Formats: sequence, C-alpha cells, structure tokens
Amino acid sequence: MRNCIASIVIYLLLAPALFAQENKNIISGNILGASSALGLTFERIVGHKASLEIGIGLIGLGAGLSIYPWGIIESRLCFYTGLKVSSIVLVDVGGGTVAYIPFGATYFINNNWIIGFDIGPANGKLVSSSFGGNNSETVRFYGYGNLKLGVRF
Repeated sequence: MRNCIASIVIYLLLAPALFAQENKNIISGNILGASSALGLTFERIVGHKASLEIGIGLIGLGAGLSIYPWGIIESRLCFYTGLKVSSIVLVDVGGGTVAYIPFGATYFINNNWIIGFDIGPANGKLVSSSFGGNNSETVRFYGYGNLKLGVRF
C-alpha cells in the first residue's frame, strides 16, 4: 500500500510539468473521503475521464482514483465511480484503513469551482491499542462517503 501511495504522490508531483494543461488541478476541502475525517486533497485530472487524488486530514491521509464514464464536462453534473483508500491514526487509541468504492457526482462550475458528493460501500479495519499491550482488531463493512468543495487551477 505504501508503494501505491508513493507512486501516486510522485505522479501527482510530476504530472503538472508533464501535462501542462489549464484547469487540470483541483484543491478541495473534504469531509471524509481520501482525506480521512476532515482535510484537504490535491486532485489531478488525467485525460477526459479520470482523476487521481491524494489527501491529508486531521487524523490521516489517503489516495484515490475517480473514473468519469461519460467524461468531465464543464458546467455539468458529472457522475463518477472509482476507488479511494484512507488511513486513520488516533493517538493513544490506534488506527486503521478504509477502502471504499464511491458512487457520486461532481459539478464542474464554469468559474473554476467544483462541488461534489459520493457514497459507497466500504471495508474498514481498525486496530485499537492500549498501554497494557492489549490490541484488538475489528474489520467492518459499512457505507462511507465524501463531501467536497474546491477550486480548479
């Protein structure tokens, strides 16, 4: 997983230089999603039907891939799916990972703003720890989602 996140980070850092196109980068504030509970993500639109993102939040970090089957069109509601992974670290409590398949939509407003929402099935793993050395692991299947507001540049 670390190699996957490292590869996405390297690509996102090199992508602006390799594909110098206007309005292909997005910075957004997020609730849940790839930025854990509350945070920021950097998203790079790749081609006309996909985007890669990396996020950092209050209690973790993550990465994601979004596929827009009907393309990304300005001034329209664009539906997407994909895969998003987020890690969570809670000091003195433990941590875990959440992977989910989003089903959502993003509205690409023509003045470079975006607003989006998704929800989908998730698989989460939480490892709790204590000072006494007792660790427990919980794996759960549940719903997860994301609400974002951002700007393209």
